[in-house]
Amino acid sequence: MDAIKAQQILEDCQKRHHTLALQLKDVGFVWPGSLVSRYLTCGKANCACHKDPAFRHGPYLYWSTKVGGKTVSKSVSGSDAKIVQQWIANRIELESIIEQMKEVSQDAFEAASLLLREDAEDSQSKKT
Repeated sequence: MDAIKAQQILEDCQKRHHTLALQLKDVGFVWPGSLVSRYLTCGKANCACHKDPAFRHGPYLYWSTKVGGKTVSKSVSGSDAKIVQQWIANRIELESIIEQMKEVSQDAFEAASLLLREDAEDSQSKKT
């Protein structure tokens, strides 16, 4: 890669990074974990839910996350589940944007590193 190509790559990376940074402002509240739907058996021994999985009760929604290395689950109601679902989606979007920023940064680093080496070589050759 020559200096002209490196400069173009660096400028392209700056534009891509700026676009991603603008997307960050639109990400709302974020929430850890995931939302899980479960069908359960009840405590009545003669209920059909014990004999046939198709007759299990539910779905019941649970929010699940890791706390101190252990999985913790909490039941959530329909209205709360909508909020949690949106905030989890926001977190996933945020993580995706950050991952893209890391990739752009890697590309930018390679180009910037080449340009800095060339500048150092030019400075060194001018001194001699």
